[in-house]
Amino acid sequence: TGSPSTLQIAKPVALSDLDVERAGRLLTSVLPDATGFAICNVDGEPVWRGPGDDACEAGIRVLNERVPGWAGDTMGVCRRSISVTESVLHVALVNELGASAGALVAAVTHSSGDDRHKALEQVREPLALAAECIGRELSLCQDVNALADEIGQRHEELNLLYDTRDNVKYFDESQDALRKLVRNTADFLRLGMAAVVMAEKNITVAHTNPSSPLQNAGLVLRAATSTLYDEARISSKPIVLNQNGDSQHMDIARSVQCKVLCSPIYDENAGIIGVFVIANELNRPDFVASDIRLAAAMARKAGRIIQANYDSLTGMMTRHGFEYHLETALYVVRYKRVAHCVLHINLDRLHVVNDSSSHYAGDEMIRRVGAQIRNHLRDSDVVARTGGDEFGVLLADCSLDEGERIAEAIRQSVATMEFKWDQRRFEVSVSIGAADMGPESEGIVSVLGAAEVACSAAKDSGRNRVKVYAQGDDQLRQRRDQIEWIGQIHNGLREDNFVLYSQLIDPLQKSTNAVHVEVLLRMKCDDGSVIGPDSFVPSAERYNLMPAIDRWVVRNTLKALVTNLPSYAMEGNVWAINLSGQSLSDPMFREFITREVAQSGVPPGSLCFEVTETAAVTNLSDAVHFITSLKEQGFRFSLDDFGTGVSSFAYLKSLPVDYLKIDGTFVKEIVGDKVSRTMVASINEIGHVMELRTIAEFVENDQIRTLLTNMGVDYAQGYGVGKPRPLLDMLEELAPQPQEVAVPALASAG
Repeated sequence: TGSPSTLQIAKPVALSDLDVERAGRLLTSVLPDATGFAICNVDGEPVWRGPGDDACEAGIRVLNERVPGWAGDTMGVCRRSISVTESVLHVALVNELGASAGALVAAVTHSSGDDRHKALEQVREPLALAAECIGRELSLCQDVNALADEIGQRHEELNLLYDTRDNVKYFDESQDALRKLVRNTADFLRLGMAAVVMAEKNITVAHTNPSSPLQNAGLVLRAATSTLYDEARISSKPIVLNQNGDSQHMDIARSVQCKVLCSPIYDENAGIIGVFVIANELNRPDFVASDIRLAAAMARKAGRIIQANYDSLTGMMTRHGFEYHLETALYVVRYKRVAHCVLHINLDRLHVVNDSSSHYAGDEMIRRVGAQIRNHLRDSDVVARTGGDEFGVLLADCSLDEGERIAEAIRQSVATMEFKWDQRRFEVSVSIGAADMGPESEGIVSVLGAAEVACSAAKDSGRNRVKVYAQGDDQLRQRRDQIEWIGQIHNGLREDNFVLYSQLIDPLQKSTNAVHVEVLLRMKCDDGSVIGPDSFVPSAERYNLMPAIDRWVVRNTLKALVTNLPSYAMEGNVWAINLSGQSLSDPMFREFITREVAQSGVPPGSLCFEVTETAAVTNLSDAVHFITSLKEQGFRFSLDDFGTGVSSFAYLKSLPVDYLKIDGTFVKEIVGDKVSRTMVASINEIGHVMELRTIAEFVENDQIRTLLTNMGVDYAQGYGVGKPRPLLDMLEELAPQPQEVAVPALASAG
């Protein structure tokens, strides 16, 4: 009968599918001259009788005796005599497929001679017309049944497709999703085997029918890694083997000796990366169009699952998959008391190739270095591309000394590799850090951190070398602490473990009375404590995570403002948000700000972005372009920590900022130090000459505040003005309170 997904003609309808009472009313209305009628099934048995039962019963009995099988006859209206004065006419009920479902019978009473002929003719045409109408209704029932069958099959397919997830994020989820994909497909189509096969990524996920497994499953899987895969890459179409009348792919067909449907698996960037295979024994029904469509849909899902956890460029798994294997390896290490070795490999000076040639050249270099790394690994080892120019290697059951030897072999192999692009020759090298994984290892973050720290030390020592992590190395320990912060930062971004604080910037002069608040960032720790940015920002800056943090701050600040303040309460107020130098150099970050603010509805004039003097000087051209483009949209800018640079005044006129924040190291000393007081006064004066508002930081007491007010400084910020507190608390305080409305008393009626 074929697979459940095969589109089949529905089974022939029977009179039980027909509303016979309704058909009987039709007969009664069109055959007023008949003395009785009946509707019979294909066996000549009445299923409905009308008036004149006796006449019809006698006629049907005569028909069954004299003409066996008359009710299944598909010829026209036939006449049978019962007696001299009685006759019956019968006509088959035929649907559009030409199948008979029964017959209509009409009994007629007449006299002899012409009266008999006339009576029969009066019934013949209406009977044929009624049979045609009822036949059409039977055909409609047939179509409806077929449609119901098809809808049921499509419903089952849709349930299968929706039940098979492809929006996976982590490696263990992807493995479960692939296993479920092949199992569900095999069970749904009642297959001998279904499999996802990607030879270059070393992935084979297969499911066989436990009650009747495919005899040649091994041959099919081997063909899927070679000939079937090659054929799919050439044709880019599904391949069907050993179907009736199939003459293509004969060499492959002879080798597998079963019915095979192979659909290519695509990667958006790398093209065809594998095949989705379903197979049955030769004595099973052929695959049909719906099977091909379903296999193609499952192949697309498999491709999306793979893309989430495998790198398109090298075919290696991504960081998620690598961490999954590290977790498994650490469990084995602790259980069996063995040792593994982990390598962190960084491709040196990749940016030189990208900048001087193109990113295509850089991609090709990454691909070739990845191939060199694979050449030195065993089948039991695991390799992954963990970042843009980074690779991770897990050397199973390998001591640190042996791991160092393998790392050195990889380094030498890459260093001797010749790489040319557009007639230019590039030197290629890698820096490698090695760390051991033993029963005493705290966790994979600790092991990875140790290998990454050792790699950073190798780069700092001149690149193109191997460095082994040693517990007593202070430099390595400091780097390791920074890297461990990276894990917490990633968790903070993913799980919203950051929290926004705020600090009031108070006006000192009567001419400035608008509310000015700086938004500050804190991180929640696992123990519930809240820590300041000095703990984690240095690590975030070193590992280029500040743009992600800045995005989080901007998005969540806008969300807090819109949720807690009506639009009219934002007018005239200023909310200052700190930006890193890394974000200033990111053109996508400008687009992010424009898009997020426009969607939130917060007026651009209510937002002020604070940029440190150091960040502005380091990226001066980027900073000028960034500030200028956003100021045109109405945003404000503040130059933070002003006065710490060597040539602060020289470049100040190049930066089109609105506020100048005087560095607190000078401000907090102005009461007892004449030099600091003079510097603050000078910065304030120059700022006013340039028509900038000045803000003094670190205002810790009333004496400092009074001196700043007398100098003409516009704003003060510090513990003497207001300590940092959660942003939501400040917004709740600033939100307009509902006014009580007095209700006049009603006059008494008297």
